[in-house]
Amino acid sequence: MERKIQLMETYVNIDLGNSPFLKIDKGLQIPYSFIKGITTGRPIPNAFKLYGALLGEKRNGLFRSKGGFQLHFFENELETLHFDLDSFKVGKFKISKLIIGIKNPEEISRNIFERVELTSNDS
Repeated sequence: MERKIQLMETYVNIDLGNSPFLKIDKGLQIPYSFIKGITTGRPIPNAFKLYGALLGEKRNGLFRSKGGFQLHFFENELETLHFDLDSFKVGKFKISKLIIGIKNPEEISRNIFERVELTSNDS
């Protein structure tokens, strides 16, 4: 499943494709101010599936880990981008982590980190 990330002026736009488990049709628009950190690849946190699919390395849905809610959308743990979020609200859930599968996660991570740093310096 191809996911797309667009860096806008004040937020990152993430198109998750057609998720059969969650109704996030318009993707996610995460303001840079909600991003506390960003990493790539492993480790994938141990998490309890609340809603979605968990088959081998494939995860797609809403998970609970360490008292927080997380969204996971990936097929391969090595090609993942991890967003640590400051209680970003999706529906009725405050999401603490978003993990998505994407090509070139290191490059995208650097680009987003630069935007997050610029936003935090403007405050």
